[in-house]
Parts: sequence; structure tokens; C-alpha cells
Amino acid sequence: MLRVLSHYLPVRKALLVLSETLILWLVLGFAGTVHLANPGRELHRALAHERGAMTLDGARFHCYVTAFLLAVLVQFAISFNELYDFRISQSRYDRARHFVGSMGSAIFVSLLAVGLAHLGQLDPLLDFPGISLGQKVRMLVFALLISFLLLFLWRTLFHHLLHRAKFYDRVLILGSSKAAHLLAKETREHADSGYEIAGIVPEQPSTQASVPGLDFDVDEFGTADLVLDGLMVCDKGLVQADAAAPHLSLAALVAHLDINEIVVAFGDRRGKLPIDDLLRCRLGGTPVRSYDEVFERVAGKISVEAMRPSYLIFGDGFARHPWADLVKRLLDLAVALPMLACLWPVMILTMICVRMGSEGPALFSQERVGRDGRLFTLFKFRSMYADAEKRSGPVWATSDDPRITRVGNFIRKTRLDELPQLFNVIGGSMSLVGPRPEREVFVKDLAQAIPYFDQRHIVKPGLTGWAQINYPYGNTVGDALQKLQYDLFYIKYQSLIFDLSILFNTIKTILLRRGT
Repeated sequence: MLRVLSHYLPVRKALLVLSETLILWLVLGFAGTVHLANPGRELHRALAHERGAMTLDGARFHCYVTAFLLAVLVQFAISFNELYDFRISQSRYDRARHFVGSMGSAIFVSLLAVGLAHLGQLDPLLDFPGISLGQKVRMLVFALLISFLLLFLWRTLFHHLLHRAKFYDRVLILGSSKAAHLLAKETREHADSGYEIAGIVPEQPSTQASVPGLDFDVDEFGTADLVLDGLMVCDKGLVQADAAAPHLSLAALVAHLDINEIVVAFGDRRGKLPIDDLLRCRLGGTPVRSYDEVFERVAGKISVEAMRPSYLIFGDGFARHPWADLVKRLLDLAVALPMLACLWPVMILTMICVRMGSEGPALFSQERVGRDGRLFTLFKFRSMYADAEKRSGPVWATSDDPRITRVGNFIRKTRLDELPQLFNVIGGSMSLVGPRPEREVFVKDLAQAIPYFDQRHIVKPGLTGWAQINYPYGNTVGDALQKLQYDLFYIKYQSLIFDLSILFNTIKTILLRRGT
């Protein structure tokens, strides 16, 4: 994987994005400069009136700059339609279906951008000098149709080449803990990770009564087929079940299976690591990594259950810089204020619908736990009947909760009930992006049941978050654990680019009616 701005990006995904951007840029650039190949009097006359008598070379350069900006814009449409999700991209049917949607979205946003630039007299930003607006529209539609045909053919060839060239790292997992099988399961589910699990070598049974991480049902992970039969690993190295079989070293197994990386995932490492064999492999050029590090890269979350405190203490990330806080605050205001200015008619209409739908106030306020454990008042549009908890007390909402009104069900699904939290963001008690704020009564219970739960409060809670776009709505301790793993990953790698990515994916999640 590539590390870009503290974030890991699979090499195969990076190559696909760059190659497709290049294809889009070249096709749009060629189509946008065809009229400059044989210039006539009318073209020279038109260029003479373009921003200070533009030359042919200047016009050609401007066309390619515009083509690049449009290629980037088209990439957003492709990403929005999930074509960089390899689970979708590798399926011929899903790839074709999503390409049709991407093509329609790309043509629409490109024409909209060029049209708005023309109307707003922003031609220096997006323009193809020397042709009229009608000619630009026809050229863009034709160029994008050709571009998407080429992209579809290239995508098919790309996946074929990946399969033939085996463009992935083969991983050998040492250890038979729950963490080992969880990593194998996550790797299978994340086809774009660039990893393939070549095998799992179980650790030799301990004489101790209980070893952490070994008490689980392997069938729930569906990875029993990856366990290498007849082999175990201990502090001395590999142990074979067949005592008559010739000795097999870890280095020999790595060579035999063509392993690119070794991952250590023991339930208990104390006195059990094959130090000499691992050193021999590492010095021989095979990277040896801990389970926590690889799990993060593959799953995009931190495994709380198997994590050791030393990983948080000595690992990278979790930096809190005053300038980063300032940039995040400026982003909050730059997005929340325009949203409030644009959406206030929708908010007023929502208030009216809530009041007409059931008795009680339109706005609902509740104390939540914010940054550093401080309490603040969160605002939402009321989606339940008034005094819904009068009998039940504080309980999590469920997907078919009878306390939710008909209007409330709609505004929950469309996220309209969250709009008043823009005032929380502007006021500074919340951010646009961060862990979702919980009620104090739930926080106390979850902090006792889940390790490191209180660490999510070292940042401001958010209107949306990494957990919200990656995990569906949950109302159990198990769901809270899963979301905490995403929250800690976000806190560890928090950055402006990460926040913008989450905001983009939140819009996609809302429009595609997924997530929480």
C-alpha cells in the first residue's frame, strides 16, 4: 500500500485512478483541441477577441487545463457511483450497471460546470477557446461517450491484468487467535486491499488453562480453510504434526508459498514468538508486521478487542496540533454557514410538518457528551412522540421503534432531523466530522463494557463521521464496539483531506439511502 498524507492507499486503486484520469484527460483534451488543428480566419478572429488576443498555443494550453479539471470532476462522478469499490468493479454485471450511471452523472456535472462558468463569466476557469457554447456541449457529450467506452474496456483489461500478474501481496499469518481469523475475514471482504492470505499457521497449544483470543468459534469467520494442516508455530519455530517428516523452517515455508509479508497474530506473545526464525525472514527481505498495523490498513478501523495499550502509546497518529484545530474549525464554519443559509426554508417546512404530525414541540433538545467529557445540549427535529421515554426510560432507538412518528420516520431516513445540529457546529460544541455524541447514561455503561471507549471524547463529536458511513445503524453494545473501532481510526488519522472525504461520502450515503 502507498502512504499518502498519513493515509494508506492500495497501489492497485491508485494505479486505476491515475490511469483513468489520464485517459479522460487525453480524450477530453484531444476533442477540445481538434478545432485548433486547421485554424481558419473565423477561428483567428474568435481568438483575437479572447482575453487579450489569445494565440493558438495559448488556446491549446487552456483547452488541456480545462480538460484536466473536467477529468477530475468526472472522477468524482465515477467515485460517487462506487466504481472504485473493487467488489463492484470486479463483477461484470455490476461494473456495466454502475458505468451507465457514472456516464450520465459525468455528462450532467460537466455540462453544468461549463454552463455555469459561461453564464458566470468564469471562462478563464473552464473554457475551450474558439468555439461557441453549443459546440462545447456537443463536443463534451461526444468526448465523454467515447471516454466511458474506453474506460469500460480499460477497466476490463485492468482486472484481467491484475489477475494474470498476481498484483497483490501474499500474506502468511502466524497464530490461530480470533484476531488472526478476523484479519483473514476482513482481507477477503476488502478485495481492493492488495493482500491475499496464503495461509494461517496456528500456534502450539499452551499448557496454560486459558490464552486470550483463543476462545472462539472459527466457523463464524469462514476462514478455517486457510489453516495449514499439520503445521504449528512455537518459540522454537515450526512444529510438524508428523514427527517423521523432514524439518521445515519458517524461511523455507515463506519461500515455498511465495510469501511477501508475515503477520504475527498470537493470542499471547509472551515467550512464544519464534524470534530467530522471524529475524531470519526479516533480514532476508520479508517484512514482518504486527496484526494491529495490517488490520488498520485492510479494514480502515482499529481492532479494539485485540489491541494492546502499547500500540496506542508508541504508535503513530493521535496528534493534536493547534493549527489543525483551527483549520478544522474554519472548515466547520465554511460549510455550516452556507448550508444554514441555503437550507433554512427546508428547516422551516420540516418544523411545520413535525408540528402537524403529532403534538409537542418541533425541536428536541438533549444533553450529550462532548469533547473531553463535557456535556452540551444537542438539537434535533423531534422524530418521536412527545415524552417518548416517560415510561421506558433512556433506551436506544430501534429500526421499527413504535415511538417514532410517521413524519419522524421520514425525516430520520432523509437525515432532515439532524439539520438543527448546524447550530451546534456553528456554536462550537460539535464539528461537521467526528464521532457521534452519545448520552451520558449510555456512555457510562459503554465505558465499562468496552475498552478505550472514553478515548473517543478527545475530539469534538460530529454531525457525520467515519463510523456513520461505514457501519449501519446499531443499538447494541456490539454495534457500539464496531463503531468505536472506526471512531478511533478517524481520531488517529484525522486530517483536512480525511474530513473532506467523509463529507463527500456522507452525501453519497444520504443520496443512496444507506448507513445511519
